[in-house]
Amino acid sequence: MKVHHDESIDYLSIDFTDGIEAKTVYEDGIIVRYDKNDHVIGIDITDSMKLFATSDLMTLQQVCDFLGVSESTIRRKIRANKIKYIKEGNQYRFRKSDVISLVA
Repeated sequence: MKVHHDESIDYLSIDFTDGIEAKTVYEDGIIVRYDKNDHVIGIDITDSMKLFATSDLMTLQQVCDFLGVSESTIRRKIRANKIKYIKEGNQYRFRKSDVISLVA
């Protein structure tokens, strides 16, 4: 996986594979890139800091869905202190900016 953030235009690009782009879908500042077999090969986010720099909190499930990983993967990262979190009762909450830092 490759992550690139161009601060000059506030554009975040995440490449999951080195596949050849065949189709793109744009919605609400997010571009999803697909190969010829309709597999996601990457995403691009315009105005990325506006999207991630807020203090909006995400749940554990939202983080898993956003990153495309299992709950156990995020729990391992919590135990290894690789992602910052806030504990509310027995629930974990994550700042969007910390989630994107995990990927970068």
